[in-house]
Amino acid sequence: MRRLTERRQSVTVMTVSTLRDELERLGRAACRFSLHHVHHDRVSVRAEYVDSGRKKHSSVVLPAYPTGSADDGPSKNLNVIMDPVEFIDAQNAAERHVFEPLLGHEVLAHYEKLHAQSDVPVSRCC
Repeated sequence: MRRLTERRQSVTVMTVSTLRDELERLGRAACRFSLHHVHHDRVSVRAEYVDSGRKKHSSVVLPAYPTGSADDGPSKNLNVIMDPVEFIDAQNAAERHVFEPLLGHEVLAHYEKLHAQSDVPVSRCC
């Protein structure tokens, strides 16, 4: 794992294999994390959890790039930047909060700051 500090916050970077181990470590009965898709520039992590007695799932999409190692193919063991690009099936901050053990409070707070309008209902007039 490495920490990038381009902005005023630290952002963790880890390989897909390290991320897979981290997801197993973070998994618990109430919420389980798994790798959903691995593409050449994106990785999605899926969370399965129980909310109000109903089983739910949502995903976070994370940017990725090749490690540069000769042993790694274009989608095998990418470097994954733990800074969300988007959330799927997580429309509000409470639903995105499920990913806090994985991403951390600071990263989620930064995402919410950048996407503040996502919780505001939009209606058309005329």
